[in-house]
Amino acid sequence: MRSHQKKVLLSNIFCRIAIWYDHMLFIDLVNIISREFLSGGNDVYHNILQLFGITGLSAMGRPFGAFVFGHIGDKYGRKIALPIAILLVSIPSSLIAFIPNYSQVGIISTILLIMIHVLQGIALGAEQGGSSVYLIEHLSDKKKKLGMLFGIIGFGRSIGILLSALVVILCKITTDFNAWGWRLPFLFSAVLGLISAYSIYILGETPVYKASQKQTHLPIIELMKHHKRAFVLATLIAMPVNVVVGFTIFVRTLAKEIVSMEVYVTTYINEIVSIITGILMPIFSILFGILADKMGKERTAILFIVMTMILCCPLLSIAYYYKSYLVIMLSVMLLSMIERGINPIGIVASELFPTKVRFSGVSLSRNISFTLHGGFTPMICTWFTIIFPQVNFASGLYVVLFLLISTVAILQIKPQDKKL
Repeated sequence: MRSHQKKVLLSNIFCRIAIWYDHMLFIDLVNIISREFLSGGNDVYHNILQLFGITGLSAMGRPFGAFVFGHIGDKYGRKIALPIAILLVSIPSSLIAFIPNYSQVGIISTILLIMIHVLQGIALGAEQGGSSVYLIEHLSDKKKKLGMLFGIIGFGRSIGILLSALVVILCKITTDFNAWGWRLPFLFSAVLGLISAYSIYILGETPVYKASQKQTHLPIIELMKHHKRAFVLATLIAMPVNVVVGFTIFVRTLAKEIVSMEVYVTTYINEIVSIITGILMPIFSILFGILADKMGKERTAILFIVMTMILCCPLLSIAYYYKSYLVIMLSVMLLSMIERGINPIGIVASELFPTKVRFSGVSLSRNISFTLHGGFTPMICTWFTIIFPQVNFASGLYVVLFLLISTVAILQIKPQDKKL
Protein backbone atom coordinates (compact mmCIF):
# COMPACT_ATOMS: atom_id res chain seq x y z
CA MET A 1 0.00 0.00 0.00
CA ARG A 2 1.45 3.39 -1.02
CA SER A 3 2.46 5.96 1.63
CA HIS A 4 -0.17 8.48 0.49
CA GLN A 5 -2.92 5.89 0.61
CA LYS A 6 -1.90 4.91 4.14
CA LYS A 7 -2.02 8.54 5.26
CA VAL A 8 -5.48 9.01 3.73
CA LEU A 9 -6.82 5.91 5.46
CA LEU A 10 -5.24 6.87 8.81
CA SER A 11 -6.68 10.40 8.71
CA ASN A 12 -10.15 9.00 8.03
CA ILE A 13 -9.71 6.42 10.78
CA PHE A 14 -8.83 9.21 13.24
CA CYS A 15 -11.95 11.07 12.12
CA ARG A 16 -14.13 7.99 12.72
CA ILE A 17 -12.55 7.46 16.16
CA ALA A 18 -13.38 11.00 17.29
CA ILE A 19 -16.97 10.93 16.00
CA TRP A 20 -17.85 7.46 17.25
CA TYR A 21 -16.25 7.94 20.65
CA ASP A 22 -18.55 10.91 21.18
CA HIS A 23 -21.54 9.08 19.68
CA MET A 24 -21.14 6.01 21.89
CA LEU A 25 -20.70 8.09 25.04
CA PHE A 26 -24.09 9.64 24.42
CA ILE A 27 -25.72 6.25 23.74
CA ASP A 28 -24.14 4.53 26.75
CA LEU A 29 -24.89 7.39 29.15
CA VAL A 30 -28.26 8.47 27.73
CA ASN A 31 -30.11 7.36 30.87
CA ILE A 32 -27.77 9.32 33.16
CA ILE A 33 -27.82 12.40 30.92
CA SER A 34 -31.62 12.40 30.85
CA ARG A 35 -31.70 12.11 34.65
CA GLU A 36 -29.16 14.91 35.19
CA PHE A 37 -30.32 17.57 32.73
CA LEU A 38 -34.06 17.11 32.14
CA SER A 39 -37.22 17.76 34.15
CA GLY A 40 -39.09 14.47 33.88
CA GLY A 41 -38.48 13.48 37.50
CA ASN A 42 -38.90 9.74 38.01
CA ASP A 43 -40.80 9.20 34.75
CA VAL A 44 -38.01 7.45 32.88
CA TYR A 45 -39.73 7.12 29.50
CA HIS A 46 -40.63 10.80 29.37
CA ASN A 47 -37.08 11.77 30.40
CA ILE A 48 -35.69 9.70 27.54
CA LEU A 49 -38.36 11.01 25.16
CA GLN A 50 -37.27 14.57 26.02
CA LEU A 51 -33.64 13.72 25.43
CA PHE A 52 -34.38 12.07 22.09
CA GLY A 53 -36.38 15.19 21.24
CA ILE A 54 -33.26 17.29 21.88
CA THR A 55 -31.29 14.89 19.70
CA GLY A 56 -33.92 15.32 17.00
CA LEU A 57 -33.63 19.09 17.35
CA SER A 58 -29.87 18.88 16.84
CA ALA A 59 -30.52 16.70 13.79
CA MET A 60 -32.58 19.55 12.32
CA GLY A 61 -29.41 21.66 12.41
CA ARG A 62 -27.57 19.20 10.19
CA PRO A 63 -28.96 20.38 6.82
CA PHE A 64 -28.01 23.95 7.79
CA GLY A 65 -24.49 22.76 8.60
CA ALA A 66 -24.36 20.82 5.33
CA PHE A 67 -25.46 23.95 3.47
CA VAL A 68 -22.84 26.22 5.10
CA PHE A 69 -19.93 23.78 5.16
CA GLY A 70 -20.90 22.33 1.79
CA HIS A 71 -20.45 25.80 0.32
CA ILE A 72 -17.08 26.15 2.08
CA GLY A 73 -15.97 22.67 1.03
CA ASP A 74 -16.91 23.13 -2.65
CA LYS A 75 -15.69 26.72 -2.96
CA TYR A 76 -12.62 26.84 -0.70
CA GLY A 77 -11.61 23.21 -0.26
CA ARG A 78 -12.28 20.02 1.66
CA LYS A 79 -9.21 20.42 3.91
CA ILE A 80 -10.68 23.62 5.38
CA ALA A 81 -14.30 22.56 5.89
CA LEU A 82 -13.77 19.10 7.37
CA PRO A 83 -11.29 19.90 10.23
CA ILE A 84 -13.46 22.81 11.43
CA ALA A 85 -16.52 20.55 11.46
CA ILE A 86 -14.72 17.86 13.49
CA LEU A 87 -13.60 20.40 16.11
CA LEU A 88 -17.16 21.74 16.39
CA VAL A 89 -18.36 18.21 17.20
CA SER A 90 -15.67 17.19 19.69
CA ILE A 91 -15.00 20.36 21.70
CA PRO A 92 -18.67 21.08 22.58
CA SER A 93 -19.01 17.43 23.64
CA SER A 94 -16.27 17.97 26.25
CA LEU A 95 -18.29 20.89 27.68
CA ILE A 96 -20.99 18.44 28.84
CA ALA A 97 -18.60 17.60 31.68
CA PHE A 98 -19.11 21.10 33.12
CA ILE A 99 -22.89 21.61 32.80
CA PRO A 100 -24.59 21.84 36.24
CA ASN A 101 -27.50 19.43 36.65
CA TYR A 102 -31.20 20.26 36.63
CA SER A 103 -31.54 20.20 40.42
CA GLN A 104 -28.90 22.95 40.65
CA VAL A 105 -29.89 25.47 37.94
CA GLY A 106 -33.22 24.20 36.60
CA ILE A 107 -34.11 24.83 32.96
CA ILE A 108 -30.74 26.50 32.28
CA SER A 109 -29.19 23.04 32.45
CA THR A 110 -31.51 21.80 29.70
CA ILE A 111 -30.91 24.91 27.57
CA LEU A 112 -27.13 24.47 27.75
CA LEU A 113 -27.48 20.82 26.71
CA ILE A 114 -29.69 21.87 23.77
CA MET A 115 -27.16 24.50 22.66
CA ILE A 116 -24.35 21.95 22.65
CA HIS A 117 -26.37 19.40 20.70
CA VAL A 118 -27.56 21.95 18.13
CA LEU A 119 -23.97 23.14 17.54
CA GLN A 120 -22.85 19.55 17.17
CA GLY A 121 -25.72 18.88 14.79
CA ILE A 122 -24.65 21.78 12.56
CA ALA A 123 -21.05 20.52 12.52
CA LEU A 124 -22.09 16.92 11.86
CA GLY A 125 -23.90 18.26 8.81
CA ALA A 126 -20.46 18.76 7.28
CA GLU A 127 -18.65 15.73 8.73
CA GLN A 128 -21.36 13.26 7.71
CA GLY A 129 -20.80 13.11 3.99
CA GLY A 130 -17.76 15.36 3.88
CA SER A 131 -15.47 12.65 5.22
CA SER A 132 -16.74 10.21 2.57
CA VAL A 133 -16.08 12.75 -0.18
CA TYR A 134 -12.60 13.38 1.22
CA LEU A 135 -11.74 9.67 1.16
CA ILE A 136 -13.24 8.93 -2.26
CA GLU A 137 -11.56 11.91 -3.92
CA HIS A 138 -8.18 10.98 -2.47
CA LEU A 139 -8.57 7.39 -3.66
CA SER A 140 -10.49 7.85 -6.91
CA ASP A 141 -7.80 5.82 -8.72
CA LYS A 142 -8.76 2.83 -6.53
CA LYS A 143 -12.39 2.76 -7.58
CA LYS A 144 -12.57 -1.04 -7.86
CA LYS A 145 -11.41 -1.37 -4.24
CA LEU A 146 -13.43 1.43 -2.64
CA GLY A 147 -15.73 -0.99 -0.83
CA MET A 148 -12.79 -2.70 0.86
CA LEU A 149 -11.09 0.65 1.62
CA PHE A 150 -14.30 1.96 3.19
CA GLY A 151 -14.33 -1.23 5.23
CA ILE A 152 -10.80 -0.53 6.47
CA ILE A 153 -11.78 2.88 7.87
CA GLY A 154 -14.39 0.94 9.85
CA PHE A 155 -11.50 0.34 12.24
CA GLY A 156 -11.97 3.97 13.30
CA ARG A 157 -15.57 3.33 14.29
CA SER A 158 -14.54 0.21 16.19
CA ILE A 159 -11.69 1.93 17.99
CA GLY A 160 -14.04 4.78 18.93
CA ILE A 161 -16.57 2.30 20.35
CA LEU A 162 -13.87 0.35 22.20
CA LEU A 163 -12.23 3.49 23.53
CA SER A 164 -15.56 4.80 24.78
CA ALA A 165 -16.31 1.51 26.56
CA LEU A 166 -12.84 1.30 28.10
CA VAL A 167 -12.87 4.90 29.34
CA VAL A 168 -16.33 4.40 30.89
CA ILE A 169 -15.18 1.18 32.61
CA LEU A 170 -12.05 2.92 33.93
CA CYS A 171 -14.14 5.76 35.34
CA LYS A 172 -16.53 3.30 36.98
CA ILE A 173 -13.66 1.53 38.68
CA THR A 174 -11.85 4.65 39.89
CA THR A 175 -14.61 7.21 40.59
CA ASP A 176 -18.08 7.65 42.04
CA PHE A 177 -19.48 7.13 38.57
CA ASN A 178 -23.19 7.64 39.25
CA ALA A 179 -22.57 10.93 41.09
CA TRP A 180 -19.87 12.68 39.04
CA GLY A 181 -17.50 10.18 37.41
CA TRP A 182 -19.70 9.89 34.31
CA ARG A 183 -18.63 13.43 33.36
CA LEU A 184 -14.94 12.58 32.93
CA PRO A 185 -15.15 10.58 29.66
CA PHE A 186 -16.50 13.65 27.86
CA LEU A 187 -13.27 15.56 28.49
CA PHE A 188 -11.36 13.20 26.21
CA SER A 189 -13.58 14.14 23.24
CA ALA A 190 -11.69 17.40 22.70
CA VAL A 191 -8.33 15.60 22.56
CA LEU A 192 -9.57 13.15 19.92
CA GLY A 193 -11.08 16.00 17.90
CA LEU A 194 -7.81 17.95 17.84
CA ILE A 195 -5.84 14.89 16.69
CA SER A 196 -8.36 14.11 13.95
CA ALA A 197 -8.61 17.69 12.64
CA TYR A 198 -4.83 18.06 12.52
CA SER A 199 -4.34 14.76 10.66
CA ILE A 200 -6.77 15.83 7.93
CA TYR A 201 -5.41 19.37 7.61
CA ILE A 202 -1.76 18.30 7.14
CA LEU A 203 -2.76 15.70 4.54
CA GLY A 204 -3.85 18.52 2.26
CA GLU A 205 -6.46 18.97 -0.44
CA THR A 206 -7.84 16.07 -2.48
CA PRO A 207 -6.26 15.51 -5.93
CA VAL A 208 -9.68 15.49 -7.61
CA TYR A 209 -10.58 18.89 -6.14
CA LYS A 210 -7.20 20.38 -7.06
CA ALA A 211 -7.58 19.08 -10.61
CA SER A 212 -10.95 20.80 -10.97
CA GLN A 213 -10.27 23.92 -13.05
CA LYS A 214 -12.93 26.16 -11.52
CA GLN A 215 -15.28 26.11 -8.58
CA THR A 216 -18.93 27.09 -8.73
CA HIS A 217 -19.69 30.53 -7.24
CA LEU A 218 -22.80 29.22 -5.46
CA PRO A 219 -22.62 25.39 -5.30
CA ILE A 220 -26.09 25.03 -3.78
CA ILE A 221 -27.71 26.84 -6.74
CA GLU A 222 -25.77 24.68 -9.19
CA LEU A 223 -26.82 21.57 -7.24
CA MET A 224 -30.53 22.34 -7.19
CA LYS A 225 -30.62 23.63 -10.76
CA HIS A 226 -28.75 20.87 -12.58
CA HIS A 227 -28.57 17.85 -10.27
CA LYS A 228 -32.05 17.43 -8.79
CA ARG A 229 -32.37 13.74 -9.73
CA ALA A 230 -29.02 12.90 -8.14
CA PHE A 231 -29.97 14.85 -5.02
CA VAL A 232 -33.32 13.07 -4.58
CA LEU A 233 -31.76 9.64 -5.14
CA ALA A 234 -28.89 10.37 -2.75
CA THR A 235 -31.34 11.51 -0.05
CA LEU A 236 -33.46 8.37 -0.36
CA ILE A 237 -30.59 5.86 -0.52
CA ALA A 238 -29.10 7.39 2.64
CA MET A 239 -32.20 6.36 4.62
CA PRO A 240 -31.30 2.74 5.49
CA VAL A 241 -28.12 3.45 7.47
CA ASN A 242 -29.74 6.42 9.25
CA VAL A 243 -32.88 4.49 10.18
CA VAL A 244 -30.99 1.39 11.33
CA VAL A 245 -28.56 3.40 13.49
CA GLY A 246 -31.50 5.31 15.03
CA PHE A 247 -33.34 2.05 15.64
CA THR A 248 -30.36 0.46 17.41
CA ILE A 249 -30.09 3.52 19.68
CA PHE A 250 -33.75 3.08 20.58
CA VAL A 251 -33.38 -0.66 21.28
CA ARG A 252 -30.30 -0.14 23.45
CA THR A 253 -32.12 2.48 25.50
CA LEU A 254 -35.31 0.40 25.70
CA ALA A 255 -33.34 -2.56 27.04
CA LYS A 256 -32.34 -0.68 30.19
CA GLU A 257 -35.98 0.11 30.97
CA ILE A 258 -37.72 -3.22 30.29
CA VAL A 259 -35.13 -5.31 32.14
CA SER A 260 -35.06 -5.29 35.94
CA MET A 261 -31.34 -5.20 36.66
CA GLU A 262 -29.01 -3.03 38.67
CA VAL A 263 -27.53 -0.16 36.65
CA TYR A 264 -23.98 -1.41 37.20
CA VAL A 265 -24.88 -4.89 35.89
CA THR A 266 -26.52 -3.52 32.74
CA THR A 267 -23.73 -1.07 32.03
CA TYR A 268 -21.00 -3.70 32.41
CA ILE A 269 -22.86 -6.03 30.03
CA ASN A 270 -23.23 -3.06 27.71
CA GLU A 271 -19.50 -2.33 27.75
CA ILE A 272 -18.52 -5.98 27.23
CA VAL A 273 -20.87 -6.36 24.25
CA SER A 274 -19.62 -3.01 22.89
CA ILE A 275 -16.04 -4.27 23.05
CA ILE A 276 -16.97 -7.49 21.20
CA THR A 277 -18.91 -5.41 18.64
CA GLY A 278 -15.94 -3.12 18.22
CA ILE A 279 -13.66 -6.08 17.48
CA LEU A 280 -16.05 -7.72 15.00
CA MET A 281 -17.23 -4.59 13.20
CA PRO A 282 -14.10 -3.83 11.11
CA ILE A 283 -13.85 -7.49 10.13
CA PHE A 284 -17.42 -7.45 8.82
CA SER A 285 -16.88 -3.99 7.27
CA ILE A 286 -13.95 -5.27 5.20
CA LEU A 287 -15.68 -8.53 4.25
CA PHE A 288 -18.88 -6.77 3.21
CA GLY A 289 -16.82 -4.11 1.41
CA ILE A 290 -15.07 -6.80 -0.63
CA LEU A 291 -18.49 -8.36 -1.32
CA ALA A 292 -19.75 -4.95 -2.52
CA ASP A 293 -16.73 -4.57 -4.84
CA LYS A 294 -17.43 -7.98 -6.38
CA MET A 295 -21.24 -8.16 -6.34
CA GLY A 296 -22.02 -4.46 -6.74
CA LYS A 297 -22.67 -1.87 -4.04
CA GLU A 298 -26.36 -1.50 -4.83
CA ARG A 299 -27.07 -5.26 -4.81
CA THR A 300 -25.12 -5.75 -1.59
CA ALA A 301 -27.00 -2.91 0.12
CA ILE A 302 -30.38 -4.33 -0.94
CA LEU A 303 -29.43 -7.78 0.40
CA PHE A 304 -28.68 -6.43 3.87
CA ILE A 305 -31.64 -4.03 3.86
CA VAL A 306 -33.96 -7.00 3.29
CA MET A 307 -32.25 -8.88 6.13
CA THR A 308 -32.91 -5.93 8.44
CA MET A 309 -36.56 -5.72 7.38
CA ILE A 310 -37.00 -9.40 8.25
CA LEU A 311 -35.34 -9.08 11.67
CA CYS A 312 -36.46 -5.81 13.27
CA CYS A 313 -40.04 -6.74 14.29
CA PRO A 314 -39.15 -10.20 15.71
CA LEU A 315 -36.24 -8.59 17.56
CA LEU A 316 -38.62 -6.30 19.46
CA SER A 317 -41.02 -9.15 20.27
CA ILE A 318 -38.12 -11.24 21.62
CA ALA A 319 -36.92 -8.28 23.73
CA TYR A 320 -40.31 -7.90 25.42
CA TYR A 321 -40.91 -11.62 25.79
CA TYR A 322 -37.58 -12.68 27.33
CA LYS A 323 -36.64 -9.38 29.03
CA SER A 324 -33.00 -10.48 28.90
CA TYR A 325 -30.54 -7.61 28.70
CA LEU A 326 -27.85 -9.85 27.25
CA VAL A 327 -30.16 -11.19 24.53
CA ILE A 328 -31.22 -7.65 23.58
CA MET A 329 -27.64 -6.40 23.41
CA LEU A 330 -26.63 -9.35 21.26
CA SER A 331 -29.53 -8.48 18.95
CA VAL A 332 -28.23 -4.91 18.75
CA MET A 333 -24.80 -6.29 17.90
CA LEU A 334 -26.36 -8.32 15.07
CA LEU A 335 -28.08 -5.21 13.70
CA SER A 336 -24.79 -3.32 13.84
CA MET A 337 -23.09 -6.04 11.81
CA ILE A 338 -25.86 -6.06 9.20
CA GLU A 339 -25.68 -2.26 8.92
CA ARG A 340 -22.05 -2.66 7.80
CA GLY A 341 -23.38 -4.43 4.71
CA ILE A 342 -25.63 -1.47 3.86
CA ASN A 343 -22.89 1.12 4.39
CA PRO A 344 -21.15 0.84 0.95
CA ILE A 345 -24.21 2.50 -0.61
CA GLY A 346 -22.65 5.75 0.64
CA ILE A 347 -20.00 5.39 -2.08
CA VAL A 348 -22.75 5.40 -4.70
CA ALA A 349 -24.14 8.65 -3.27
CA SER A 350 -20.75 10.32 -3.78
CA GLU A 351 -20.55 8.98 -7.33
CA LEU A 352 -23.85 10.65 -8.25
CA PHE A 353 -22.39 14.20 -8.08
CA PRO A 354 -19.66 15.97 -10.10
CA THR A 355 -16.66 17.39 -8.21
CA LYS A 356 -17.83 21.02 -8.14
CA VAL A 357 -20.96 20.21 -6.10
CA ARG A 358 -19.99 16.88 -4.54
CA PHE A 359 -19.36 18.14 -0.99
CA SER A 360 -22.67 20.05 -0.97
CA GLY A 361 -24.63 17.26 -2.66
CA VAL A 362 -23.44 14.41 -0.43
CA SER A 363 -23.58 16.43 2.82
CA LEU A 364 -27.03 17.93 2.18
CA SER A 365 -28.64 14.71 0.96
CA ARG A 366 -27.22 12.60 3.77
CA ASN A 367 -28.15 15.10 6.48
CA ILE A 368 -31.63 15.86 5.22
CA SER A 369 -32.15 12.10 5.26
CA PHE A 370 -30.70 11.89 8.76
CA THR A 371 -32.95 14.69 9.99
CA LEU A 372 -36.08 13.02 8.62
CA HIS A 373 -35.23 9.36 9.17
CA GLY A 374 -32.35 9.08 11.63
CA GLY A 375 -32.34 11.83 14.23
CA PHE A 376 -36.01 11.42 15.08
CA THR A 377 -36.14 7.62 14.78
CA PRO A 378 -35.31 6.93 18.47
CA MET A 379 -37.92 9.49 19.58
CA ILE A 380 -40.61 8.19 17.20
CA CYS A 381 -39.92 4.59 18.21
CA THR A 382 -40.18 5.59 21.89
CA TRP A 383 -43.46 7.40 21.11
CA PHE A 384 -44.84 4.23 19.45
CA THR A 385 -43.86 2.29 22.60
CA ILE A 386 -45.84 4.70 24.78
CA ILE A 387 -48.90 4.98 22.48
CA PHE A 388 -49.13 1.29 21.53
CA PRO A 389 -47.92 -0.61 24.62
CA GLN A 390 -49.73 -3.79 23.57
CA VAL A 391 -48.14 -3.88 20.08
CA ASN A 392 -44.51 -4.39 20.99
CA PHE A 393 -43.33 -4.51 17.36
CA ALA A 394 -45.03 -1.25 16.26
CA SER A 395 -41.69 0.56 16.10
CA GLY A 396 -40.37 -2.16 13.83
CA LEU A 397 -43.14 -1.53 11.29
CA TYR A 398 -42.08 2.13 11.11
CA VAL A 399 -38.51 1.03 10.30
CA VAL A 400 -39.67 -1.52 7.68
CA LEU A 401 -41.69 1.16 5.84
CA PHE A 402 -38.71 3.45 5.28
CA LEU A 403 -36.35 0.60 4.43
CA LEU A 404 -38.82 -0.44 1.73
CA ILE A 405 -38.88 3.09 0.28
CA SER A 406 -35.09 3.23 0.17
CA THR A 407 -34.90 -0.13 -1.60
CA VAL A 408 -37.13 1.20 -4.39
CA ALA A 409 -34.86 4.27 -4.69
CA ILE A 410 -31.70 2.15 -4.99
CA LEU A 411 -33.31 0.19 -7.83
CA GLN A 412 -33.79 3.46 -9.75
CA ILE A 413 -30.05 4.19 -10.03
CA LYS A 414 -28.73 3.79 -13.58
CA PRO A 415 -25.09 3.64 -14.78
CA GLN A 416 -25.47 7.05 -16.49
CA ASP A 417 -26.36 8.62 -13.13
CA LYS A 418 -22.79 8.18 -11.88
CA LYS A 419 -20.30 11.03 -12.35
CA LEU A 420 -17.18 9.51 -10.74
